[in-house]
Amino acid sequence: MTAIGIISIDNYDDVIDKLDDKESSYLNTMITSIISDWASEHQIFYKRINAERHFFVASEADIEKMQSQKFDILSNFKDQAHKRELLLTMSMGIAYGNGSLKLIGEIAQDNLDLALIRGGDQVVIKDDQLDSKPIFFGGNSDGTIKRTRVRSKAMSTALKRVMQENDQIFIMGHRFPDMDAFGASFGIASLAKMIHKKCWIILNREEITPELQRCINELKQYPELESLLISDQEALTMLNEKSVLVMVDYHRPSMSISQAVYDAFEKIVVIDHHRRGEEYPNKPLLNYIEASASSASELVAELLEYQTNAEIRLSKFVATMMLAGMYVDTKNFTFRSSSRTFDIASYLKAQGADATQVQYLLSSDLDSYLEMSQLISTSQYIAPRIVCAIGLEDRIYGRVTTAKAADTLVSMVGVEAAFVITKQAEEIIGISARSMGNVNVQKIMEALEGGGHFTNAATKIKGQSLEKVRKMLFNEVEKLELS
Repeated sequence: MTAIGIISIDNYDDVIDKLDDKESSYLNTMITSIISDWASEHQIFYKRINAERHFFVASEADIEKMQSQKFDILSNFKDQAHKRELLLTMSMGIAYGNGSLKLIGEIAQDNLDLALIRGGDQVVIKDDQLDSKPIFFGGNSDGTIKRTRVRSKAMSTALKRVMQENDQIFIMGHRFPDMDAFGASFGIASLAKMIHKKCWIILNREEITPELQRCINELKQYPELESLLISDQEALTMLNEKSVLVMVDYHRPSMSISQAVYDAFEKIVVIDHHRRGEEYPNKPLLNYIEASASSASELVAELLEYQTNAEIRLSKFVATMMLAGMYVDTKNFTFRSSSRTFDIASYLKAQGADATQVQYLLSSDLDSYLEMSQLISTSQYIAPRIVCAIGLEDRIYGRVTTAKAADTLVSMVGVEAAFVITKQAEEIIGISARSMGNVNVQKIMEALEGGGHFTNAATKIKGQSLEKVRKMLFNEVEKLELS
């Protein structure tokens, strides 16, 4: 079977802009030498498309050999770039099969796009069968690809155009939404209001965490915002052919607040900051997934920043909710916080975000704190620098409590990664996973049908006991190559 691969040098444009001609020449020589040596080792044909793109043609046997070596070219390239103090990594999309070369090439390009959306520094392989699943290698860097203001502005313009072409905007986050999903949803609603479009936010009031309920209670002081909240049943009676659904803070259809609502829409927009997984909407109108962003609220605030309307300004409480969302996903700006993250936080403050109110929205009650402390007390090391805590068999824990326990554990000295396993509903066991950056917890959670970020991920498993899930997790942790 024929295989086609496309190689991309991540962040090449950003790096090359800062180099003089001599340094640029050295960099291009380094890139070409590494890829050429690798191609010669595997006896494959390769061709340089431009400074940052190469493609190659190989056999299935060649790909199997590369897989057996776990695509060590990724780590070799990253090491060479690191020695030169360059933030460069490599990504590949590879496809193979008995189909036409056109089809195989298109799948290879799709696989490369998926690798880049997931943060780069990885290889995605998939054959040409529709029902086959992609295989991932690498991904050992936390979102190496930087988003640019040019792309953000283009996305803001594109989203505005999609809204202008439709009459009704429906916004939906993931099940059991957190402050990031909730704040970002109101941010999208604000953007719709700026261009005078009708919009609603879909919410299942039976899946509200105590923290989110506190925010909803505050919304009663802002009837114009509270009126935007509707149920899934209300949404189903309102939508028409000029309606569009905006998925916020998630991209897996199975995580939708309402599967029925998702299935009812033909026009879908995706705005998310989690690394893209295999499950994904089919042909969305607009796809804005940025794994380098700290939160969905950061992404949405950036989109709002490029929209201007002298008559309609961003509500102070919406700015506060979005800032709270950023607080949640960055752990008070200690994780996944870039200079752009602080720029956006500054923008929200300028729009009237209240940091004191943020603290109130995110505060815990005594019972939740004691429950979290009980969870932490069960923790034990399951591998060097990796700990796991397990909840009681007869107790149902909130998602936020489970997540906060994992956050607390990973903040302790000597802990590189933490997993907290709890019963979150009848027949549902959840795992919250956190990492300091040396362990890719996203890959572990993906192996257990979950997902998330390099340092922050989770999963839900149905129909299994706590003990069974514990063994499943331990099996995946044992596969790690710990230094």
